[in-house]
Amino acid sequence: MIGGVRARIEQIPADEEATWGAVFAALSLNHRTDWHFHWTGYRKGHADEYSFIEIEAEGEDVEGMRAEIVEVVDHINAVVKRDPLDKMVAIDAGRVEVLVS
Repeated sequence: MIGGVRARIEQIPADEEATWGAVFAALSLNHRTDWHFHWTGYRKGHADEYSFIEIEAEGEDVEGMRAEIVEVVDHINAVVKRDPLDKMVAIDAGRVEVLVS
């Protein structure tokens, strides 16, 4: 994709993987054709393993993309509080960087 907006969620630690996975699932369901998603893992199998998510979309609505991601993060964090096995952890939308590419 040439031009557009890009969101990056950097350095997702292993203990946040399930929660960010829920965010990834919700966003990719809502944007099946207009956003492009990449989720990459690093140092798999090591104590310091992590991943990052990159999302690309056409247009220049940085604030709109950020607002939608934050809304989904807030919703997923509300779900985390209801996790009966207490396996999910709350995440911080501060990891999200959105910019015009």
